[in-house]
Amino acid sequence: MLNITRGGTFGAAAAPEDTGPDDLELRGVPAGLPSPEELAKLYPDTPFLIAYSRISDDWRKHNKKKAATSAWAAGKGVANQHRRNDKNAARHGAIIVHRYTDNDLSASKRDVVRPDFLAMQRDLRRGYTPEGYRVDGVICVDQDRVQRTNRDWEDFVDALTLDPARRFYTPSGPMDLTEESEIIKTGVMAVVNKAESLKKKRRIRDWHQDRILDGLPHSGPRPFGWDDDRIHLRPAEADFLLWAIRERIKGKAVKTLCLEAKKRGLTGTRGGEIVPQTLTQMMTAPRVCGYRANRGELVLDDNGAPIVGIWETIATPEEWRAVCATFKDGSTYLARGSGTPRITGIPKTIKYLASSLLRCQRVLEDEVGNKKKERVCNNPMGGSKTNRSRRSPYNYTCHKCSRNAISGPMVDKQIELLLMAKLEKAQATYKAPEVVWPLETQLKQKADKLAKLEAQWEADEISDEMFYRLAPKLETEVKKLRRERARFEMEARQGSEAPGDIMRKWKSGEYDLEQKRKVLFEVFAAIQVAPGEKGNKMPNPRRLTPIWKS
Repeated sequence: MLNITRGGTFGAAAAPEDTGPDDLELRGVPAGLPSPEELAKLYPDTPFLIAYSRISDDWRKHNKKKAATSAWAAGKGVANQHRRNDKNAARHGAIIVHRYTDNDLSASKRDVVRPDFLAMQRDLRRGYTPEGYRVDGVICVDQDRVQRTNRDWEDFVDALTLDPARRFYTPSGPMDLTEESEIIKTGVMAVVNKAESLKKKRRIRDWHQDRILDGLPHSGPRPFGWDDDRIHLRPAEADFLLWAIRERIKGKAVKTLCLEAKKRGLTGTRGGEIVPQTLTQMMTAPRVCGYRANRGELVLDDNGAPIVGIWETIATPEEWRAVCATFKDGSTYLARGSGTPRITGIPKTIKYLASSLLRCQRVLEDEVGNKKKERVCNNPMGGSKTNRSRRSPYNYTCHKCSRNAISGPMVDKQIELLLMAKLEKAQATYKAPEVVWPLETQLKQKADKLAKLEAQWEADEISDEMFYRLAPKLETEVKKLRRERARFEMEARQGSEAPGDIMRKWKSGEYDLEQKRKVLFEVFAAIQVAPGEKGNKMPNPRRLTPIWKS
Protein backbone atom coordinates (compact mmCIF):
# COMPACT_ATOMS: atom_id res chain seq x y z
CA MET A 1 0.00 0.00 0.00
CA LEU A 2 1.39 3.41 -0.96
CA ASN A 3 1.69 5.98 1.80
CA ILE A 4 1.40 9.73 1.70
CA THR A 5 4.65 11.24 2.91
CA ARG A 6 4.90 14.58 4.67
CA GLY A 7 3.75 17.34 2.34
CA GLY A 8 0.80 15.44 0.86
CA THR A 9 2.91 13.95 -1.96
CA PHE A 10 3.88 10.40 -2.88
CA GLY A 11 7.25 8.68 -2.67
CA ALA A 12 10.14 9.02 -0.26
CA ALA A 13 11.74 12.17 -1.68
CA ALA A 14 14.20 14.13 0.44
CA ALA A 15 13.04 17.29 2.13
CA PRO A 16 13.29 20.18 -0.38
CA GLU A 17 15.17 22.41 2.04
CA ASP A 18 18.02 19.87 2.12
CA THR A 19 18.29 19.43 -1.63
CA GLY A 20 18.94 21.33 -4.84
CA PRO A 21 16.47 22.89 -7.27
CA ASP A 22 16.02 19.73 -9.35
CA ASP A 23 14.69 17.65 -6.44
CA LEU A 24 11.25 19.27 -6.39
CA GLU A 25 9.05 19.30 -9.45
CA LEU A 26 7.48 22.75 -9.76
CA ARG A 27 4.95 21.79 -12.44
CA GLY A 28 2.81 18.82 -13.34
CA VAL A 29 2.13 15.61 -11.44
CA PRO A 30 4.06 15.03 -8.17
CA ALA A 31 6.60 12.19 -8.39
CA GLY A 32 5.32 8.74 -7.49
CA LEU A 33 1.62 9.55 -7.80
CA PRO A 34 -0.44 6.53 -8.95
CA SER A 35 -2.63 6.68 -12.04
CA PRO A 36 -5.97 8.53 -11.75
CA GLU A 37 -7.92 5.25 -11.61
CA GLU A 38 -5.64 3.67 -8.98
CA LEU A 39 -5.59 6.81 -6.82
CA ALA A 40 -9.39 7.05 -6.88
CA LYS A 41 -9.65 3.42 -5.69
CA LEU A 42 -7.04 3.86 -2.94
CA TYR A 43 -8.49 7.13 -1.60
CA PRO A 44 -12.17 7.34 -2.62
CA ASP A 45 -13.10 9.92 0.04
CA THR A 46 -9.95 12.08 -0.08
CA PRO A 47 -10.06 15.52 -1.78
CA PHE A 48 -7.77 15.77 -4.82
CA LEU A 49 -6.31 19.28 -5.08
CA ILE A 50 -4.36 21.25 -7.63
CA ALA A 51 -1.68 23.57 -6.19
CA TYR A 52 -0.80 27.03 -7.49
CA SER A 53 2.40 28.94 -6.76
CA ARG A 54 3.49 32.38 -7.97
CA ILE A 55 6.21 34.89 -7.15
CA SER A 56 6.47 38.38 -8.67
CA ASP A 57 10.24 38.88 -8.63
CA ASP A 58 12.73 36.01 -8.62
CA TRP A 59 16.05 37.75 -7.85
CA ARG A 60 18.01 34.55 -8.56
CA LYS A 61 16.76 34.68 -12.14
CA HIS A 62 18.11 38.21 -12.70
CA ASN A 63 21.21 38.33 -10.48
CA LYS A 64 23.38 35.41 -11.56
CA LYS A 65 26.39 36.53 -9.50
CA LYS A 66 24.38 36.64 -6.30
CA ALA A 67 22.53 33.44 -7.22
CA ALA A 68 25.87 31.64 -7.68
CA THR A 69 26.46 31.94 -3.92
CA SER A 70 23.09 30.31 -3.18
CA ALA A 71 22.45 26.56 -3.04
CA TRP A 72 19.38 27.16 -5.18
CA ALA A 73 19.06 28.59 -8.66
CA ALA A 74 15.96 30.37 -9.97
CA GLY A 75 12.73 28.93 -8.63
CA LYS A 76 13.49 28.75 -4.91
CA GLY A 77 10.63 31.09 -3.97
CA VAL A 78 7.92 29.17 -5.80
CA ALA A 79 9.42 25.87 -4.59
CA ASN A 80 9.04 27.08 -1.00
CA GLN A 81 5.40 27.89 -1.67
CA HIS A 82 4.80 24.40 -3.09
CA ARG A 83 6.48 22.90 -0.04
CA ARG A 84 4.04 24.76 2.22
CA ASN A 85 1.17 23.71 -0.04
CA ASP A 86 2.24 20.07 0.41
CA LYS A 87 2.32 20.38 4.20
CA ASN A 88 -1.04 22.16 4.33
CA ALA A 89 -2.66 19.62 2.01
CA ALA A 90 -1.48 16.76 4.24
CA ARG A 91 -2.71 18.62 7.34
CA HIS A 92 -6.19 18.91 5.81
CA GLY A 93 -6.22 15.28 4.64
CA ALA A 94 -5.98 16.11 0.92
CA ILE A 95 -3.73 14.96 -1.93
CA ILE A 96 -2.11 17.28 -4.49
CA VAL A 97 -2.47 15.81 -7.98
CA HIS A 98 -1.03 18.62 -10.13
CA ARG A 99 1.16 21.71 -9.64
CA TYR A 100 0.90 25.00 -11.52
CA THR A 101 3.73 27.55 -11.27
CA ASP A 102 4.17 31.12 -12.53
CA ASN A 103 7.68 32.19 -11.55
CA ASP A 104 8.86 35.80 -11.82
CA LEU A 105 5.45 37.02 -13.01
CA SER A 106 3.57 39.86 -11.35
CA ALA A 107 -0.17 39.55 -10.86
CA SER A 108 -0.64 43.31 -10.47
CA LYS A 109 1.06 44.58 -13.64
CA ARG A 110 -1.18 45.10 -16.63
CA ASP A 111 -0.71 42.99 -19.77
CA VAL A 112 1.33 40.33 -17.91
CA VAL A 113 0.19 36.90 -19.07
CA ARG A 114 0.39 34.11 -16.48
CA PRO A 115 0.41 30.87 -18.52
CA ASP A 116 -0.06 28.44 -15.62
CA PHE A 117 -2.82 30.56 -14.06
CA LEU A 118 -4.71 30.35 -17.35
CA ALA A 119 -3.98 26.61 -17.61
CA MET A 120 -5.30 26.13 -14.07
CA GLN A 121 -8.54 27.94 -14.93
CA ARG A 122 -8.92 25.83 -18.06
CA ASP A 123 -8.51 22.60 -16.08
CA LEU A 124 -10.95 23.82 -13.41
CA ARG A 125 -13.56 24.37 -16.09
CA ARG A 126 -12.96 20.86 -17.42
CA GLY A 127 -13.02 19.39 -13.91
CA TYR A 128 -9.88 17.31 -14.30
CA THR A 129 -6.14 17.73 -14.94
CA PRO A 130 -4.47 17.01 -18.30
CA GLU A 131 -3.50 13.58 -16.90
CA GLY A 132 -7.10 12.79 -15.94
CA TYR A 133 -7.06 13.38 -12.15
CA ARG A 134 -10.31 14.63 -10.61
CA VAL A 135 -10.14 18.19 -9.23
CA ASP A 136 -11.89 18.79 -5.89
CA GLY A 137 -10.29 22.14 -5.12
CA VAL A 138 -7.31 24.48 -5.29
CA ILE A 139 -4.63 25.12 -2.67
CA CYS A 140 -2.17 28.01 -2.40
CA VAL A 141 -0.30 29.80 0.38
CA ASP A 142 -2.46 32.93 0.18
CA GLN A 143 -5.32 34.41 -1.80
CA ASP A 144 -3.03 37.07 -3.29
CA ARG A 145 -1.01 34.36 -5.09
CA VAL A 146 -4.06 33.88 -7.31
CA GLN A 147 -5.48 37.37 -7.34
CA ARG A 148 -4.39 40.96 -7.35
CA THR A 149 -7.11 42.32 -9.66
CA ASN A 150 -10.86 41.91 -9.29
CA ARG A 151 -11.10 40.45 -12.78
CA ASP A 152 -8.59 37.69 -12.00
CA TRP A 153 -10.41 36.74 -8.83
CA GLU A 154 -13.84 36.69 -10.49
CA ASP A 155 -12.57 34.47 -13.32
CA PHE A 156 -10.94 32.11 -10.83
CA VAL A 157 -14.04 31.87 -8.62
CA ASP A 158 -16.29 31.31 -11.65
CA ALA A 159 -14.08 28.43 -12.82
CA LEU A 160 -13.72 26.89 -9.35
CA THR A 161 -17.42 27.01 -8.46
CA LEU A 162 -18.67 25.46 -11.68
CA ASP A 163 -18.77 22.48 -9.31
CA PRO A 164 -20.26 23.90 -6.07
CA ALA A 165 -18.64 21.09 -4.02
CA ARG A 166 -15.11 22.29 -4.79
CA ARG A 167 -13.19 24.26 -2.17
CA PHE A 168 -10.42 26.84 -2.06
CA TYR A 169 -7.68 25.89 0.45
CA THR A 170 -5.27 28.23 2.25
CA PRO A 171 -3.22 27.52 5.42
CA SER A 172 -6.32 28.41 7.49
CA GLY A 173 -8.40 25.69 5.84
CA PRO A 174 -10.93 25.13 3.04
CA MET A 175 -13.34 27.87 1.92
CA ASP A 176 -16.69 27.43 0.18
CA LEU A 177 -16.72 30.29 -2.34
CA THR A 178 -20.41 29.76 -3.05
CA GLU A 179 -21.29 30.88 0.51
CA GLU A 180 -22.17 34.54 1.01
CA SER A 181 -19.96 34.96 4.09
CA GLU A 182 -16.90 33.57 2.28
CA ILE A 183 -17.59 35.73 -0.76
CA ILE A 184 -17.71 38.83 1.46
CA LYS A 185 -14.52 37.78 3.30
CA THR A 186 -12.54 37.11 0.12
CA GLY A 187 -13.92 40.32 -1.39
CA VAL A 188 -12.53 42.29 1.55
CA MET A 189 -9.19 40.51 1.11
CA ALA A 190 -9.24 41.44 -2.58
CA VAL A 191 -9.62 45.13 -1.66
CA VAL A 192 -6.80 44.83 0.90
CA ASN A 193 -4.52 43.12 -1.65
CA LYS A 194 -5.22 45.81 -4.22
CA ALA A 195 -4.46 48.53 -1.67
CA GLU A 196 -1.17 46.77 -0.79
CA SER A 197 -0.24 46.60 -4.46
CA LEU A 198 -0.96 50.31 -4.94
CA LYS A 199 1.05 51.17 -1.80
CA LYS A 200 4.02 49.16 -3.07
CA LYS A 201 3.91 50.93 -6.44
CA ARG A 202 3.68 54.30 -4.69
CA ARG A 203 6.68 53.50 -2.46
CA ILE A 204 8.78 52.57 -5.50
CA ARG A 205 7.65 55.71 -7.35
CA ASP A 206 8.42 57.88 -4.31
CA TRP A 207 11.86 56.27 -3.97
CA HIS A 208 12.70 57.17 -7.58
CA GLN A 209 11.29 60.67 -7.15
CA ASP A 210 13.40 61.25 -4.03
CA ARG A 211 16.55 60.23 -5.93
CA ILE A 212 15.65 62.65 -8.71
CA LEU A 213 15.06 65.56 -6.31
CA ASP A 214 18.35 64.80 -4.54
CA GLY A 215 20.19 64.90 -7.88
CA LEU A 216 21.27 61.26 -7.61
CA PRO A 217 21.89 59.16 -10.74
CA HIS A 218 19.36 56.56 -11.83
CA SER A 219 19.73 52.88 -11.04
CA GLY A 220 20.32 50.22 -13.70
CA PRO A 221 23.18 49.75 -16.19
CA ARG A 222 25.83 52.47 -16.31
CA PRO A 223 25.28 55.10 -19.01
CA PHE A 224 27.81 55.46 -21.83
CA GLY A 225 30.47 58.00 -20.83
CA TRP A 226 30.37 57.33 -17.09
CA ASP A 227 31.96 54.79 -14.74
CA ASP A 228 30.00 52.16 -12.84
CA ASP A 229 29.29 54.66 -10.05
CA ARG A 230 27.38 56.73 -12.68
CA ILE A 231 29.02 59.87 -11.26
CA HIS A 232 32.61 60.02 -12.58
CA LEU A 233 33.41 60.19 -16.29
CA ARG A 234 35.10 57.43 -18.27
CA PRO A 235 37.59 59.54 -20.32
CA ALA A 236 37.65 57.66 -23.66
CA GLU A 237 33.86 57.47 -23.90
CA ALA A 238 33.23 60.99 -22.56
CA ASP A 239 35.76 62.54 -24.98
CA PHE A 240 34.13 60.79 -27.92
CA LEU A 241 30.62 61.81 -26.85
CA LEU A 242 31.63 65.49 -26.51
CA TRP A 243 33.34 65.34 -29.93
CA ALA A 244 30.24 63.70 -31.46
CA ILE A 245 27.91 66.35 -29.99
CA ARG A 246 30.03 69.21 -31.36
CA GLU A 247 30.49 67.59 -34.78
CA ARG A 248 26.76 66.90 -35.03
CA ILE A 249 26.03 70.56 -34.29
CA LYS A 250 28.34 71.41 -37.21
CA GLY A 251 26.24 69.19 -39.48
CA LYS A 252 27.96 65.79 -39.59
CA ALA A 253 25.78 62.72 -40.25
CA VAL A 254 25.23 60.37 -37.31
CA LYS A 255 26.44 57.48 -39.49
CA THR A 256 29.80 59.22 -39.85
CA LEU A 257 30.01 59.69 -36.09
CA CYS A 258 29.31 55.96 -35.59
CA LEU A 259 32.18 55.10 -37.94
CA GLU A 260 34.48 57.21 -35.77
CA ALA A 261 33.33 55.29 -32.67
CA LYS A 262 34.25 52.06 -34.47
CA LYS A 263 37.69 53.45 -35.39
CA ARG A 264 38.30 54.31 -31.75
CA GLY A 265 37.32 50.79 -30.70
CA LEU A 266 34.34 51.96 -28.64
CA THR A 267 31.21 49.88 -28.01
CA GLY A 268 28.01 50.39 -26.07
CA THR A 269 27.93 49.67 -22.33
CA ARG A 270 26.72 46.13 -23.04
CA GLY A 271 29.30 45.40 -25.71
CA GLY A 272 27.21 46.07 -28.80
CA GLU A 273 28.19 48.19 -31.79
CA ILE A 274 27.26 51.87 -31.57
CA VAL A 275 24.60 52.45 -34.24
CA PRO A 276 22.89 55.74 -35.24
CA GLN A 277 19.79 55.26 -33.09
CA THR A 278 21.89 54.41 -30.02
CA LEU A 279 24.24 57.34 -30.54
CA THR A 280 21.31 59.72 -31.01
CA GLN A 281 19.99 58.67 -27.59
CA MET A 282 23.44 59.13 -26.02
CA MET A 283 23.93 62.64 -27.43
CA THR A 284 20.43 63.90 -26.63
CA ALA A 285 20.16 62.42 -23.11
CA PRO A 286 19.76 65.34 -20.63
CA ARG A 287 22.36 63.79 -18.30
CA VAL A 288 25.18 64.90 -20.68
CA CYS A 289 24.69 68.44 -19.30
CA GLY A 290 23.66 67.40 -15.78
CA TYR A 291 19.88 67.49 -16.24
CA ARG A 292 17.50 64.67 -15.35
CA ALA A 293 14.42 63.40 -17.25
CA ASN A 294 11.47 61.44 -15.93
CA ARG A 295 8.97 59.80 -18.30
CA GLY A 296 9.90 62.06 -21.20
CA GLU A 297 9.93 65.35 -19.27
CA LEU A 298 12.76 67.40 -17.79
CA VAL A 299 12.57 67.39 -13.99
CA LEU A 300 12.16 70.96 -12.72
CA ASP A 301 12.40 72.49 -9.25
CA ASP A 302 9.75 74.70 -7.62
CA ASN A 303 11.01 77.71 -9.57
CA GLY A 304 10.76 75.95 -12.93
CA ALA A 305 14.52 75.50 -13.37
CA PRO A 306 15.97 72.07 -14.32
CA ILE A 307 17.27 70.05 -11.37
CA VAL A 308 21.02 69.48 -11.76
CA GLY A 309 22.49 66.11 -10.77
CA ILE A 310 25.64 65.44 -8.78
CA TRP A 311 27.42 63.59 -11.63
CA GLU A 312 30.18 65.05 -13.81
CA THR A 313 28.93 66.56 -17.07
CA ILE A 314 30.13 66.11 -20.64
CA ALA A 315 28.59 69.10 -22.42
CA THR A 316 27.01 72.43 -21.52
CA PRO A 317 23.22 72.91 -21.45
CA GLU A 318 23.56 75.13 -24.53
CA GLU A 319 25.39 72.37 -26.44
CA TRP A 320 22.77 69.81 -25.36
CA ARG A 321 19.92 72.01 -26.61
CA ALA A 322 21.80 72.68 -29.85
CA VAL A 323 22.40 68.98 -30.59
CA CYS A 324 18.76 68.14 -29.79
CA ALA A 325 17.69 70.78 -32.32
CA THR A 326 19.49 68.89 -35.11
CA PHE A 327 17.04 65.96 -34.77
CA LYS A 328 13.32 65.64 -35.24
CA ASP A 329 11.35 65.80 -32.00
CA GLY A 330 10.43 62.11 -32.21
CA SER A 331 14.08 60.97 -32.35
CA THR A 332 15.52 62.52 -29.19
CA TYR A 333 15.97 60.94 -25.77
CA LEU A 334 13.02 62.89 -24.33
CA ALA A 335 10.78 61.29 -26.98
CA ARG A 336 12.23 57.78 -26.99
CA GLY A 337 14.34 57.31 -23.86
CA SER A 338 13.90 55.05 -20.84
CA GLY A 339 10.52 55.39 -19.12
CA THR A 340 9.05 57.49 -21.92
CA PRO A 341 5.41 56.58 -22.68
CA ARG A 342 5.24 54.89 -26.06
CA ILE A 343 2.56 55.30 -28.71
CA THR A 344 1.96 51.71 -29.75
CA GLY A 345 -0.46 49.79 -31.90
CA ILE A 346 -0.49 52.40 -34.70
CA PRO A 347 0.33 50.62 -37.98
CA LYS A 348 2.22 52.35 -40.75
CA THR A 349 -0.26 54.03 -43.08
CA ILE A 350 -0.24 52.56 -46.59
CA LYS A 351 -1.50 54.97 -49.24
CA TYR A 352 -1.30 52.87 -52.41
CA LEU A 353 -3.35 49.83 -53.39
CA ALA A 354 -0.62 47.46 -54.58
CA SER A 355 2.22 48.37 -52.21
CA SER A 356 4.20 45.24 -51.18
CA LEU A 357 2.02 43.01 -53.41
CA LEU A 358 4.23 43.81 -56.42
CA ARG A 359 7.59 42.02 -56.76
CA CYS A 360 10.55 43.40 -58.71
CA GLN A 361 11.76 40.97 -61.43
CA ARG A 362 14.86 42.85 -62.51
CA VAL A 363 17.85 40.52 -63.02
CA LEU A 364 20.88 41.60 -61.01
CA GLU A 365 24.48 40.44 -61.28
CA ASP A 366 26.51 39.44 -58.22
CA GLU A 367 30.24 38.79 -58.31
CA VAL A 368 31.14 35.47 -56.68
CA GLY A 369 34.90 35.08 -56.84
CA ASN A 370 35.86 35.79 -60.45
CA LYS A 371 32.46 34.79 -61.80
CA LYS A 372 29.28 36.78 -62.27
CA LYS A 373 26.10 35.20 -60.97
CA GLU A 374 22.64 36.37 -61.98
CA ARG A 375 19.69 36.55 -59.60
CA VAL A 376 16.20 38.07 -59.60
CA CYS A 377 15.76 41.04 -57.24
CA ASN A 378 12.25 39.91 -56.08
CA ASN A 379 11.99 42.74 -53.54
CA PRO A 380 8.51 44.11 -52.68
CA MET A 381 7.72 47.36 -54.50
CA GLY A 382 6.10 50.32 -52.76
CA GLY A 383 4.19 53.35 -53.94
CA SER A 384 5.69 56.83 -53.97
CA LYS A 385 4.53 60.22 -55.18
CA THR A 386 6.08 61.71 -58.33
CA ASN A 387 5.78 65.10 -60.03
CA ARG A 388 7.14 63.97 -63.41
CA SER A 389 3.83 63.05 -65.04
CA ARG A 390 0.22 64.15 -64.76
CA ARG A 391 -0.88 60.76 -66.08
CA SER A 392 1.10 58.98 -63.36
CA PRO A 393 1.07 61.08 -60.17
CA TYR A 394 2.58 58.10 -58.33
CA ASN A 395 4.76 55.13 -59.24
CA TYR A 396 5.50 51.75 -57.74
CA THR A 397 9.27 51.52 -57.26
CA CYS A 398 11.72 48.91 -56.05
CA HIS A 399 13.62 50.62 -53.25
CA LYS A 400 16.21 47.83 -53.04
CA CYS A 401 17.72 47.90 -56.53
CA SER A 402 16.22 51.33 -57.46
CA ARG A 403 16.17 50.22 -61.10
CA ASN A 404 12.55 49.21 -61.63
CA ALA A 405 9.52 51.51 -61.56
CA ILE A 406 6.06 51.36 -63.11
CA SER A 407 3.08 53.71 -63.43
CA GLY A 408 0.87 53.47 -60.33
CA PRO A 409 -2.56 54.26 -61.87
CA MET A 410 -1.96 51.79 -64.73
CA VAL A 411 -1.01 49.01 -62.28
CA ASP A 412 -4.06 49.64 -60.08
CA LYS A 413 -6.37 49.57 -63.11
CA GLN A 414 -4.88 46.32 -64.45
CA ILE A 415 -5.04 44.65 -61.03
CA GLU A 416 -8.71 45.62 -60.73
CA LEU A 417 -9.44 44.14 -64.20
CA LEU A 418 -7.64 40.90 -63.31
CA LEU A 419 -9.48 40.69 -59.99
CA MET A 420 -12.92 41.30 -61.50
CA ALA A 421 -12.34 38.63 -64.17
CA LYS A 422 -11.25 36.15 -61.50
CA LEU A 423 -14.24 36.92 -59.25
CA GLU A 424 -16.70 36.71 -62.15
CA LYS A 425 -15.38 33.25 -63.03
CA ALA A 426 -15.50 32.15 -59.37
CA GLN A 427 -19.10 33.37 -58.97
CA ALA A 428 -20.28 30.99 -61.70
CA THR A 429 -19.35 27.95 -59.59
CA TYR A 430 -19.77 29.46 -56.13
CA LYS A 431 -21.59 27.53 -53.40
CA ALA A 432 -22.03 29.03 -49.96
CA PRO A 433 -20.09 26.91 -47.44
CA GLU A 434 -21.96 25.32 -44.56
CA VAL A 435 -20.79 26.92 -41.33
CA VAL A 436 -21.40 24.99 -38.11
CA TRP A 437 -20.49 26.49 -34.75
CA PRO A 438 -18.58 23.80 -32.80
CA LEU A 439 -20.11 24.69 -29.40
CA GLU A 440 -23.77 24.54 -30.48
CA THR A 441 -24.40 21.35 -28.46
CA GLN A 442 -22.82 22.85 -25.36
CA LEU A 443 -25.00 25.97 -25.66
CA LYS A 444 -28.15 23.86 -26.03
CA GLN A 445 -27.26 21.80 -22.95
CA LYS A 446 -26.62 24.90 -20.83
CA ALA A 447 -29.78 26.65 -22.06
CA ASP A 448 -31.88 23.52 -21.40
CA LYS A 449 -30.38 23.18 -17.91
CA LEU A 450 -31.20 26.82 -17.14
CA ALA A 451 -34.77 26.42 -18.42
CA LYS A 452 -35.21 23.29 -16.31
CA LEU A 453 -33.86 25.09 -13.23
CA GLU A 454 -36.30 27.97 -13.76
CA ALA A 455 -39.19 25.51 -14.18
CA GLN A 456 -38.24 23.72 -10.94
CA TRP A 457 -38.08 27.04 -9.09
CA GLU A 458 -41.45 28.19 -10.40
CA ALA A 459 -42.93 24.83 -9.33
CA ASP A 460 -41.39 25.27 -5.82
CA GLU A 461 -39.31 22.11 -6.29
CA ILE A 462 -36.12 23.91 -5.26
CA SER A 463 -35.52 26.66 -2.70
CA ASP A 464 -34.90 30.33 -3.50
CA GLU A 465 -31.37 30.01 -2.07
CA MET A 466 -30.48 27.16 -4.42
CA PHE A 467 -31.97 28.93 -7.44
CA TYR A 468 -30.11 32.21 -6.83
CA ARG A 469 -26.90 30.27 -6.19
CA LEU A 470 -27.05 28.17 -9.37
CA ALA A 471 -28.94 30.34 -11.87
CA PRO A 472 -26.53 33.31 -12.18
CA LYS A 473 -23.63 31.08 -13.26
CA LEU A 474 -25.73 29.31 -15.86
CA GLU A 475 -27.14 32.62 -17.13
CA THR A 476 -23.61 34.01 -17.47
CA GLU A 477 -22.43 30.93 -19.38
CA VAL A 478 -25.44 30.95 -21.71
CA LYS A 479 -25.00 34.66 -22.47
CA LYS A 480 -21.27 34.18 -23.07
CA LEU A 481 -21.85 31.24 -25.43
CA ARG A 482 -24.52 33.17 -27.34
CA ARG A 483 -22.14 36.11 -27.78
CA GLU A 484 -19.44 33.74 -29.02
CA ARG A 485 -21.87 32.17 -31.48
CA ALA A 486 -22.91 35.58 -32.83
CA ARG A 487 -19.25 36.60 -33.22
CA PHE A 488 -18.45 33.30 -34.93
CA GLU A 489 -21.32 33.67 -37.39
CA MET A 490 -20.36 37.27 -38.17
CA GLU A 491 -16.72 36.32 -38.85
CA ALA A 492 -17.85 33.32 -40.89
CA ARG A 493 -20.02 35.55 -43.07
CA GLN A 494 -17.14 37.98 -43.60
CA GLY A 495 -14.76 35.15 -44.49
CA SER A 496 -17.13 33.48 -46.95
CA GLU A 497 -18.48 36.42 -48.94
CA ALA A 498 -19.75 35.48 -52.38
CA PRO A 499 -17.46 36.64 -55.21
CA GLY A 500 -20.40 38.60 -56.65
CA ASP A 501 -20.84 40.51 -53.39
CA ILE A 502 -17.13 41.37 -53.33
CA MET A 503 -17.37 42.72 -56.90
CA ARG A 504 -20.41 44.83 -56.02
CA LYS A 505 -18.85 46.33 -52.89
CA TRP A 506 -15.57 47.04 -54.71
CA LYS A 507 -17.25 48.86 -57.61
CA SER A 508 -19.71 50.78 -55.43
CA GLY A 509 -16.94 52.18 -53.25
CA GLU A 510 -18.20 50.36 -50.16
CA TYR A 511 -14.70 48.97 -49.56
CA ASP A 512 -12.02 51.31 -48.24
CA LEU A 513 -8.34 50.93 -49.17
CA GLU A 514 -7.58 48.53 -46.31
CA GLN A 515 -10.49 46.25 -47.25
CA LYS A 516 -9.49 46.28 -50.92
CA ARG A 517 -5.93 45.33 -50.01
CA LYS A 518 -7.24 42.48 -47.86
CA VAL A 519 -9.15 41.12 -50.86
CA LEU A 520 -6.09 41.40 -53.10
CA PHE A 521 -3.86 39.51 -50.67
CA GLU A 522 -6.49 36.76 -50.40
CA VAL A 523 -6.59 36.34 -54.20
CA PHE A 524 -3.00 37.05 -55.31
CA ALA A 525 0.17 35.47 -53.92
CA ALA A 526 2.11 38.24 -55.68
CA ILE A 527 2.24 40.21 -58.91
CA GLN A 528 5.58 40.15 -60.69
CA VAL A 529 6.78 43.35 -62.39
CA ALA A 530 9.25 42.97 -65.25
CA PRO A 531 11.67 45.88 -65.87
CA GLY A 532 10.63 48.41 -68.51
CA GLU A 533 12.26 49.00 -71.87
CA LYS A 534 14.80 51.81 -72.05
CA GLY A 535 13.38 54.92 -73.66
CA ASN A 536 9.78 53.65 -73.68
CA LYS A 537 7.74 55.92 -71.42
CA MET A 538 4.34 54.44 -72.32
CA PRO A 539 2.79 52.32 -69.52
CA ASN A 540 2.92 48.65 -70.53
CA PRO A 541 0.44 46.26 -68.82
CA ARG A 542 2.35 43.26 -70.21
CA ARG A 543 5.05 43.88 -67.61
CA LEU A 544 2.66 42.46 -64.98
CA THR A 545 2.43 38.71 -64.27
CA PRO A 546 -0.16 37.70 -61.65
CA ILE A 547 0.62 34.80 -59.29
CA TRP A 548 -2.72 33.49 -58.07
CA LYS A 549 -3.29 31.80 -54.75
CA SER A 550 -4.48 28.23 -55.10
